[in-house]
Amino acid sequence: MGETRAGMQMLGKIEGKLVRLDEVMYNTVIDSLCKDKCVNDAYELYFEMIAKRISPDVVTFNSLIYGFCIVGQLKKASSFLNEMMLKNIYPDVCTFAILVNALCKEGNVKEAKNLLVVMMKEGVIPDVVVYNSLMDGYCLVNEVNKAEHMLGTISRMGVAPNVWSYSIMINGFCKMKMVNKASSLFNEMCCKGIAPDTVTYNSLIGGLCKSGRISHAGKLVDEMHDNGQLADIFTRLLH
Repeated sequence: MGETRAGMQMLGKIEGKLVRLDEVMYNTVIDSLCKDKCVNDAYELYFEMIAKRISPDVVTFNSLIYGFCIVGQLKKASSFLNEMMLKNIYPDVCTFAILVNALCKEGNVKEAKNLLVVMMKEGVIPDVVVYNSLMDGYCLVNEVNKAEHMLGTISRMGVAPNVWSYSIMINGFCKMKMVNKASSLFNEMCCKGIAPDTVTYNSLIGGLCKSGRISHAGKLVDEMHDNGQLADIFTRLLH
């Protein structure tokens, strides 16, 4: 319900009474605090857990990593990865996905790629979310060819690209004024049975409009409606 402070108060009220506090209770409040960007409060609760000999787990660290990432403290977020390994708590795919995504959004794709190597050494198999973040990162720094290569690579590795994978690439191509490649990729995803969403349509419609291909953009808007995708305000502005 978003009543994080009430949750914190509840921890104090029930301690030593009917039930014993455990990591699940702490994790619930820590996660909520981190999502509210109250990372200092979450960090204090983490130390309170340790002081009470309640062992943090991978969920605790994932919440803290996410929280510090969204407030822009990537160095602190990354330090938790080392800390959890020292405590013999093994990071999972979610741990790495959070960090890779945050690094890529900062344009630090090289460090994100290095983290992918660490991830594999730890025996954690990257999923489509991790690869999508990397593709998005490459597109952000205008290295769309590397993103395209990654899209082909993950398919050969047995990771199935999803609608977001294609949307990232289509948007990346359109930003680089490679509208023909974007259109080709759009057709490819449709042939593979991956239904484009509003983001996919908006990216390609925007690219077509900017390249002066208004009639093609109009046809795509009609197709969007025919496929049950409702135009949002961005689509209307483009059209």
